[in-house]
Formats: sequence, structure tokens, C-alpha cells
Amino acid sequence: MNRGRRRQQKADAAAATEVELKLRFPPSRLRDVLASPLLPGVRRTAGRRLAATYYDTPALDLWRRRIALRVRREGGRWVQTVKGGGSAASGVHRRLEIEIPLTDPRPDLSGLPRHAVTRVLRSRKVAEAVTPVFHTAITRSPCLLEPAPGVLIEAAIDRGTVRSGRRREAVCEIELELKRGPVTALFDLALRLAAQLPLTLEHRSKAQRGYALFRGSDMPPAKAVAPVLDRSMSTGEAFCAIAGNALAQAQANEHGVIHGDDPEYLHQMRVGIRRLRSAFRLFRDLLGEAATPPAGALRAIAADLGPARDWDVLVTETLPAIATMLPAERLSPAFFAACARQRALARRKLKTSIKTNTYNESMLVLGQWLARLGDGPGQAAWRRPVRGSAAKILAAWHARVLRRGRHLEQCSSAELHRLRIAVKQLRYAVEFFSVLFSPRRMAALRDHLVRLQDILGRINDAASVESLLGGAAVSGGRAAQASAGIVIGWCEARAAGERAVLQAAWRRFRAAPQPWRE
Repeated sequence: MNRGRRRQQKADAAAATEVELKLRFPPSRLRDVLASPLLPGVRRTAGRRLAATYYDTPALDLWRRRIALRVRREGGRWVQTVKGGGSAASGVHRRLEIEIPLTDPRPDLSGLPRHAVTRVLRSRKVAEAVTPVFHTAITRSPCLLEPAPGVLIEAAIDRGTVRSGRRREAVCEIELELKRGPVTALFDLALRLAAQLPLTLEHRSKAQRGYALFRGSDMPPAKAVAPVLDRSMSTGEAFCAIAGNALAQAQANEHGVIHGDDPEYLHQMRVGIRRLRSAFRLFRDLLGEAATPPAGALRAIAADLGPARDWDVLVTETLPAIATMLPAERLSPAFFAACARQRALARRKLKTSIKTNTYNESMLVLGQWLARLGDGPGQAAWRRPVRGSAAKILAAWHARVLRRGRHLEQCSSAELHRLRIAVKQLRYAVEFFSVLFSPRRMAALRDHLVRLQDILGRINDAASVESLLGGAAVSGGRAAQASAGIVIGWCEARAAGERAVLQAAWRRFRAAPQPWRE
């Protein structure tokens, strides 16, 4: 027992936690970055050349477990590094890092300490199969900064390439690694740098970029996963976990929205922002006025995402569904072309918005706010056990849904829209807090809410489609206008049909148990 404990302590000592923030900048601004008065040390530091090879099995066993195995030449020595575990939230990357010096560039997995991160690498089958998958060639200019008492940050300007076969991608970024002090110090420095330079939060590690080149495709869209909560958490800890989880989902899809064509990236980024805004609404009474600035930034981001997503749904889902039910000649080519132009315009506007300094500064401010909330002890309400706070939140939103649907058969379209929003908020609350109550009953309630939200969403589509098609129809001429009328009429007819099934779904929701009352 003592031997096993000592072995684990030795392994834990070998595995350091790396906490860093990455900021990307255009290669054309490298001179400005090197000359920044906020990075005084880099002007006096000769750039170090770091050549590294990343290894994996042909089946990418390490990539699937979010583990990176690297051998890098640092001056006259070779260093083997294993990174894994950890998280990426609010732009901050936290990873376990195990480094071992080598005598040559070949990986040596025999000396790795026993640790959860190294378990797969201790398999003889994996050790014998690892092979190079991509390479990095980086010139690094580091400096140590003490921006505040008790704070030590290593700032490193990296420029170079990531290469796999004939594919390559340029690297031009500032890495801010926290050596001592609170995480908020990283955001404080990043915001000061962003005020002088065109910097963007970089959410992808060099390993992630290398694997994307090796596979010939980027990471798939990041979908929502349940935040990790348990009953021992305080209310403040639970909020930070929920908000950080949602923000990580939104940020993980940014690159795909800007550089990819798959509409699912935009859909999942919007879901992440919606989940984050829902967290702010659910905890509004506890957050108070302090949440006003970040909530306003989120509202502006959501306003940019909405139109682009609405056009994606119309062009890729609604119109193809309608076209399969109508004779081909009913919808004119001019109409489809006009809709495609409007969709492309909305996507260009969104991409431009995400690339602006305003957006990136908003993301930094939001990350700083969440980090500060996580570092501080908070008010008394934040220190209370999360289960009691969750029960109050769920009860309040359940009551709000019941009030808004009280006279369901008489509700106007605007009233059903407000009901849909309340249903969505309650659904997110149920998903966030599902592990704190009966999982089976929370899952059943979630299913009822999803059904209600889908029905109310299709009813709401009739109104949103009409507003979307106004400009597209005009730009496409008479034929396009006639086709727009057909589509609007079809959506209105579907909405009328959905009202007929809404009552049954509502009754099932009302009859469902409320697990937080048990």
C-alpha cells in the first residue's frame, strides 16, 4: 500500500499542470508584436528554434484519448513530452504535462511514470506502433513578466509551421503561460495587449492543428455535453462549471464557422451561446448587476449568429423538405438563387463580425469575468450547496412555463413565442442540473420539454420565414415572389397543424413529475 502511494506521489510530481492562454495575430504584424512595450524581454531574447515530431498509432489511439506525444529538440538536447487530460474553457488551456529528457530523437515510453494520462502509452502494443504523424518547426522568443505583485507569466512569441506530409499551416501566436498567480492575470495581460495589437483568442493547440492536417479534415463540430456537477459543489462552483462548459462549446466551433462550410459548426456555436445566456438568466437573481456587461456582450454575439443560422435552416432544411412535397415547377430557380445569395451574405457578415476586435475583446472580457468569479469566495448565496439553489431555479422556471401556457388554446403567435423561450430555459436548466436529482425522472421531463420546444419552434418558423423571405423575394423578381408566397403558405399550414398536437404535448408535460420536489 505504501509503495503504491509513493509511486502515485512520484507520478503526480512528474505531471505538472500547464495553464496558458493563446493569442493569434497576423504574420504581417510580427514586427509590431516584437516591439510591444508590454513584452520588453522578447526584444533582447534570441529566438530559440524548436523542432518537434508528434507520434501516434496508425489508428490514432492517442488522439482519440486527447493525448499528445511529442519529442522536441531544444538546443542540444531532446525532450519527450506527454500532454493530456485537462480542459479548454474561456480560452484558457489546462493540461497535464509530463517531460522526460532523452538521449536521441526516438520516443522512449519505458520510463514514463504510472499515471492516468500515460496508461495507454504503457501498453506494449501501442508503444511498438507509434509512428510520426506531423512535425512542427517553431522559432520561440520568450520572456518572463511580472505584471503585478505575486504574478509571474511566461510570454512566448511563436512563429513557424505545422506540417504533415505536403499539408502545412502557419503558426503566429503569443503564448501566455501562468507560472504564479491567479488565472485572471492572464486575461488582464491579454486585454492590455489586445488594446494595442490585433489579437484573437486561439482555441486550437498546435497538436490539434497538426492532427487536422494529418487527417485532412478539421475537428468535427463540438456538440453540447453535460457540465460536470455533483452535490458537494457550491452554487458558485456549479455556475462556473456550467458557464465554462457552454463557452467552451461556442469557442470550439469558431474555427469551423470561419473556415468551414458545414452549417453544423454555426448551429453548435449558437447552441453554446444560447446555453451560456441561459445560465446567466437562470442564475440572474444571484449574479445581480455584476452580470450586466458580459450578458450584454453575449446578446450582441447572439444577434449576429441568429440571421446566419436562420438562413442555414431555411436553405438546407426547410426548402428541400418543401421541394420534395411540391411539383418541381412550383418553386422557381430564381427563388432558390435569391435565397442562396441571402444566405451567403448572412454568413459573410457573421464571419466579419467574429473577426472583429470587438468580438475578440468581448470574449476576453467574458473569460476574465468568469475567472474572477471562480477565484473569489463570492457572496454567501454562492457558497450554499448547489442542490438547494438548483431546486429553487427549477421550480421558478417550471412555474413560469405553466403561467405562460395557462390558456394555451387562445395564445397568439407572440405569446407562443414567449412560451417557447421559457420552455427552452427550463430545458437547459433540467440538462444542467440533471445529475443532482433523479436521473430517470429528469430525463423524462427533458424529453417532454424537447417535444414542446420542437412543436413551438415549428409554429414560430412561419413568422420567421415570412420576415426572411421578404428581401429575398424582391431581389429575385416576380417568379421568386410567387415562390416565396408558396413557401410562406406551406409554413403557415404546418404551424396550424402543429397547434393541433401542441395540446397533447402540453398535457404530458404538465403531468410529468417534478424531481426537485421529491
